[in-house]
Amino acid sequence: MAKKNIDKSSQELKKLNKTYFDLKMKHSSSALKETHKLSEARKDIARIKTKINQEKRSLNNG
Repeated sequence: MAKKNIDKSSQELKKLNKTYFDLKMKHSSSALKETHKLSEARKDIARIKTKINQEKRSLNNG
């Protein structure tokens, strides 16, 4: 069950990384007006990574 959660979270992480990359590209070309979205995306990525690591630890500890 936890393995499915890790896979699902990993897919979500890939989407967030793509979104973050797109936002960075827009920001570098001065097309991004809502710069707060960069930090929001970065924080979302950190949350997902934390969730994945916690689930991996719970799998290893049994």
